[in-house]
Amino acid sequence: MSKGDTLDRTIAFLQKREGIDKTLKIVRYTSRLVVAVSPPGSDTRKRFDALQSSVGTSRKAYRLGKFLQDVNSLRRMRLGGNSLALLELLAYAGEGTYYFLDQFLWLMKAGFLPKHQERAVAKASAWAEVLGYVGSIALSSHKLQQLSAQEAQLARKVQALMKDEQDGQCIDGSLLRQLQLLRSARLLRLALICQDLADSMTAVNDITEGRVKGFNHPVAISCAGLLSAAVSTYKYWNA
Repeated sequence: MSKGDTLDRTIAFLQKREGIDKTLKIVRYTSRLVVAVSPPGSDTRKRFDALQSSVGTSRKAYRLGKFLQDVNSLRRMRLGGNSLALLELLAYAGEGTYYFLDQFLWLMKAGFLPKHQERAVAKASAWAEVLGYVGSIALSSHKLQQLSAQEAQLARKVQALMKDEQDGQCIDGSLLRQLQLLRSARLLRLALICQDLADSMTAVNDITEGRVKGFNHPVAISCAGLLSAAVSTYKYWNA
């Protein structure tokens, strides 16, 4: 078996916490999509609804302690008073609070803690999640602008070299590789923004308790979750 084949990469992917989490996310939102399109009261609907509910609780348990990653990021931050630093603070604090509260939701769903505060904790967790996405989307948008500018500048440089027939014969291959890397990084950053927007849709639906039309449609929520899971899977698969 050659190094880096599909099986090797799958094993490496599933050895990561993020790999397991994103695989479970795909299972959950695929199940929710099946539930959304299945006839009410059907056996298929009941089975997949039970599966998505179980996987949802399992994901909360599997993310135990994940908020510490955000705490560590906050600890290493250098606050200089600029807008980017404030956006990083918002992104890490929002995400960390979301994961921290998610642990209590897991304990409530497991029956270890009383459930009378579950609704309030779930709403606070969703608000923290949305705020984290606001910071993350703003940071990604800034990074996307930087990557686009760098890519355009390098593309102009390559085109200028190619216009000269003599130089066109000896363009440094590293320039073309760098251009390809910048293009890939830009597309990934754009995909990450789409991921955050999709997850934000789900969080807003949790905050409003499904009262906003468009955000509350089961098929739309399922597709948003699958989009987010697909982007994350691509990111960590190639990491």
